[in-house]
Amino acid sequence: MIIRWVSEDGKRKWLYPIEKDIYSHGKIIKQVSHKAKIIGITKVNIPSPLHPIIPYYVMLLEDEYGNRLPKKTMKSRKIGDVYEIKPATSNGAVIITKIKYDINAYLKESLNLLNSYDLNDDDKILIKPSIIEPAHPYQSVNTNPKILDAIICHLKEKGVKDIIVAEQSMLGNDTIASSKKAGILDVCKKHDVQFVDLSKSNFIEKIHDDFKFNIAKEVLERKIINVPVMKTHTQIGISGAMENMIRVVDEKTQKEMYTHDIEKTLPKLIKTLPGFLSIGDTTIGMHGNGPTYLGEPAFLNMIFVSKDPVALDTVFTEIGIFEMPNYIKIAGIIGAGNNITKDIEIVGDELEASKFHLKIPEKNISAHPNIELIDGKANPYIFNSALKSTAKLVGLLGSKMQLVIGSHFTEDMVKGKNRLVAYGNDAIKKIKDLGLNVVAEIPDDIDDIEKLMLIKSILENPDKTKLDAKDKLFSKIGKIGTKLKQSLN
Repeated sequence: MIIRWVSEDGKRKWLYPIEKDIYSHGKIIKQVSHKAKIIGITKVNIPSPLHPIIPYYVMLLEDEYGNRLPKKTMKSRKIGDVYEIKPATSNGAVIITKIKYDINAYLKESLNLLNSYDLNDDDKILIKPSIIEPAHPYQSVNTNPKILDAIICHLKEKGVKDIIVAEQSMLGNDTIASSKKAGILDVCKKHDVQFVDLSKSNFIEKIHDDFKFNIAKEVLERKIINVPVMKTHTQIGISGAMENMIRVVDEKTQKEMYTHDIEKTLPKLIKTLPGFLSIGDTTIGMHGNGPTYLGEPAFLNMIFVSKDPVALDTVFTEIGIFEMPNYIKIAGIIGAGNNITKDIEIVGDELEASKFHLKIPEKNISAHPNIELIDGKANPYIFNSALKSTAKLVGLLGSKMQLVIGSHFTEDMVKGKNRLVAYGNDAIKKIKDLGLNVVAEIPDDIDDIEKLMLIKSILENPDKTKLDAKDKLFSKIGKIGTKLKQSLN
């Protein structure tokens, strides 16, 4: 698709959106073309960081208005050939679209390329963004509000009136505070669309393969548009269309999914849920140590659209040149979706031409240089709590220590570590099962300030081998002092 903004008299053109022609004060005409002729092509044999796979070709396209656009392709084509993107022919297709300036236009074009996705004016729509923690849009932690705005505009153009936006943040974070900082509430207010905190929903029990999922009632009663941020994930590899649906279940279910191994239970959840459309937000995207603020914006300027969340995540894995996560492999095995790349219909931009070496997530990373996480796939509450605690201690260098979280870690993972802290009930139980010695056990149910004070006392005392009654007393006094100070402020 080629888009140009043209002055009413036809004398001036812009590559980017213009509302008013300051020269003639006339109207701006938007030229959109879906077909172009190849008027030039160049073969490139030298790789670069943004284009690692060679050889590739750069076509010069020209539309019926004489507008030109360079386009990367892996295929050898001829000058004079017509370049046109045709709609998908299968329900499991993945639409890959590179965005230039106009998110609304490219989103609409992507949805039009889907095979048999109809919207009716009597549809009840639930848009499920990703809003895991309080973070600004430019940090790429949460769904880009511009994508949400474009989706709502498209739905209203189709005559859909009953729209809600629904999400719950990562366990331990406040959903409304997260949504406000992410700019999501502003979009909802602009369009007079209700925002629903799914953590306060009524939940309906659904069972798959003897596992009970308590799923938010709204999710089962509406047509779902899932809008994940495509990110890396230090625990499970990537966070995308599948991972974003974890938060449609209640807190108890989320914790149980991790206790029973999230890589096995997540595919079961996807198979349990009714079918949904996913719009993978990679307008910015994240790589490195995602999915939280520890990751880095990737600036990919893309969106992925599919009715198969497994296929969408598979395509993102291929584009980022990542190893396929286990949960995507398992999803393919149990029939939750298609994870065989060669069998996925790709529409729009070419998969090979879109590949870019993204930074892989590091295992056991925390915000603090001297606090190592030994992550046994801890549930979101403990994972989030551990990251926040380590971040608050960054100004205190201290001595090397290890926070063990979750229950899916092995004896080899803690071998040779002599400053272990079992953080959370799952880790405490597993440590006892393995018969290992630890400096401290910090259970789920103590206050976050107490947890922080206990970690601090270990961090700044390299010879400490056990927490004593004095440490625990100081942590409780610290908690009282902090809360008193907060109340006075």
